[in-house]
Amino acid sequence: MKSMTGFGRSELIEEGVTVYVQISSINRKSLDIMCILPKEFQQLERQVVKKTRNRIGRGRIQFSIEIKDERNELAGLPSDDQIDAGIERLKRITERHDGSIEITPQVVVDLARLQESEANVLPVGVVEQLLMKCADAALDELISMREKEGAALREDIGNRCIVMMNTLNEMEKLAPEMVKKHRENLLGRLEQAGLEIDVEDERVLREMALFADRCDVSEEITRLYSHLGQFSDLLDKAEPVGRSMEFLIQEIAREINTIGSKSSSINVSKSALSLKNELERIREQVANVE
Repeated sequence: MKSMTGFGRSELIEEGVTVYVQISSINRKSLDIMCILPKEFQQLERQVVKKTRNRIGRGRIQFSIEIKDERNELAGLPSDDQIDAGIERLKRITERHDGSIEITPQVVVDLARLQESEANVLPVGVVEQLLMKCADAALDELISMREKEGAALREDIGNRCIVMMNTLNEMEKLAPEMVKKHRENLLGRLEQAGLEIDVEDERVLREMALFADRCDVSEEITRLYSHLGQFSDLLDKAEPVGRSMEFLIQEIAREINTIGSKSSSINVSKSALSLKNELERIREQVANVE
């Protein structure tokens, strides 16, 4: 089981090109990946997103990517030989088209800027290789952190499941007493009213039968045992289980609410309230489970 929050980063340098990747993740109902690259490398975004989808199931993933070309900082302006070669090339091109060119200071400046711009073009192949390696390394660190936080979540949620199971065991023992207590209260009220009635009277028996049917929570308790068992099994799964846990929490909450509405026993109602409070604490934790 993994958490949805984490952080990872990586930096690599090759052939004067530096690539830095930082990844952060937070809670999200689904998988939402934010990855923006410089315009000249936007074709690589799809590869980064695909790589991330293959390794992460849920959460908002934010990439911060920097690409630098250290070579250009050292290169400076084109050399005299480069400018001369450029001028000769311009002359040949204009002569081929029956024209001529006047070499003015502005032409030299424009040619130098053009050559400098061409030198600034980053090699896409090198950038792609470095970027994929950096993305893998940063994802490794991110996932490692998510696994560590997930282990802490698993321990806390597991302990709370044990508390709920123990409370459910007590509730199961208390539930049958509701009919007996109702029978005693009914007969007590009849006696206080001065009405003598046979405990085997058909009307009393019918009342008891109706009440027993209305307050029977055995089915709800059985389903709660099943849901909690399934929930505990999810704690040991390696794949993303957050959505499955959220579904089971809804089902567990429904059964607890039904028991609370049926209960005529203070102790059973207290147990139902205790289950509900513990479930809300689990719900808060599950909101961060992948």
